[in-house]
Formats: sequence, structure tokens, C-alpha cells
Amino acid sequence: MNHESLEIAFGSLRCPTPVELRKALESLTLSMDKIAAHIPEPESLPYGRKVMYTTPHVEVVLIHLPAQQESVPHNHGESFGWEWIISGTLTNIIFNSPFDDDRVQPTQASIVTAGECCYIAPGEIHAIRNNGEIPVISLNVYTPPLRNSKQYQTAAHM
Repeated sequence: MNHESLEIAFGSLRCPTPVELRKALESLTLSMDKIAAHIPEPESLPYGRKVMYTTPHVEVVLIHLPAQQESVPHNHGESFGWEWIISGTLTNIIFNSPFDDDRVQPTQASIVTAGECCYIAPGEIHAIRNNGEIPVISLNVYTPPLRNSKQYQTAAHM
């Protein structure tokens, strides 16, 4: 995966719809061999995160969620996007709207395996979890680029 392939896939997008964004993501030919040199290690978060490409309309982020790790519940502000799992099995946990004190409770979870995509709606509160021993590597694409994301406290754990 190089800058040129990301430019070809995402460079012409202007305020893409969810369908257009997914088609652009699926146009990439990705494999662990192509992304191995770019995989970010976790630093201040339980997962590694590396912005691979950005325009005023799209942001592409490579995520590395090690075995037995989980993010805090969060939203992506007004952005929506797709998480394409390249390696491992991801549990995507959806939470209810927050209580008065910004605590949330899980309402559902779905399993997303290598080769599958998961849609994240604008304002949706979710967390990502890796229950397995294989690192989860995903390429995530958002529109507009992420801003005004918010983290939440968990009222109960799923």
C-alpha cells in the first residue's frame, strides 16, 4: 500500500456517500505483505493508529489492535466510515446514547473477520475489541476526516 494507490482510490472523492466510500475502500488490493511496514504500534492508546492518507473529504487510518485489547467507547463526531479487517477478528460493540454523566451501556456486538467491512454511522458510540490471539489490523476510512470525536465511560461491560 503506497500513497499512489490511496490517491487513486480516494483522491477524487468529494463528500462521498457510504456506498461510494466503501467502493473506494474495496478497490484497494491489500494484504499483510503490502501493509506490514506501516503497521503502527500502540503508544498512548490500547491500539496503534497511523493516518495513511487525508484530503479535505476523506481520512484513511491504519489500525493495529493487539490481542486481548479494547478501545474505550467513543464516537467519530460527525464522520461516518468503514473499517475493513485485514487480519484477525474484531468485535465491534455498539453502545446506547449516553446518560447525563456520559456513561454508556453496550447494546449489541458484532463479529467482523478478515475480509469483511463494518460501517460506523455518524455519532454512533462504539468500541473495538480483540478477543483473540491474532492482532487485528484494519484499514479505516472516514468522511469527513475525523474531528470532534468523544470518549465515554462504560456503565456496564458486555
